Amino acid sequence: MYFKKLNIKIDIPDYEVGEKQLEYGINIDDKFNGLWYSDLKVNDQVDLIPEKYKSDFYLSFLEANSFILPHSDSGTTAVVNFYIETNNCATQFYEIKDNARPYQIENQTDGFVYNLDDLIETESFIAQPGDVYILDVSKVHSVIPLDNNEINRKAICFSTSCLNFNQVEMMFT
Repeated sequence: MYFKKLNIKIDIPDYEVGEKQLEYGINIDDKFNGLWYSDLKVNDQVDLIPEKYKSDFYLSFLEANSFILPHSDSGTTAVVNFYIETNNCATQFYEIKDNARPYQIENQTDGFVYNLDDLIETESFIAQPGDVYILDVSKVHSVIPLDNNEINRKAICFSTSCLNFNQVEMMFT
């Protein structure tokens, strides 16, 4: 299993996006294309993570403005994404073919980027605003725009580097 949609409905909280912490992508014609994480201050209480696990998660704000290459995340093993803007994009997961040649881009540590030729498509989903998904970001995944509209994806991310996908999933069962 690569992801799970949670049957949770929460209102979009009042929040403030802070300083950009990390970005993954490239500059094209003096414009950054990729995704970035920023500090986040949530002014309303969002009780998404059970109290006894809260210390295992860190909160950030994810924004993306382009196709996101197939990759595995650096440092993070699982994430609970609360989608705010989705822009009709598919989150596609993959299995890695034998003899694949992954590479790293700036800021990656233990994560990698993959060429599509080295991958086999598996499961995918299309998030809607307000949806909450658990993702196994140790698995290779990409974000694919399904139309030619401008991309401005936003999500509140509860990320962990000490719990795996199955452990996070068990928190919600």
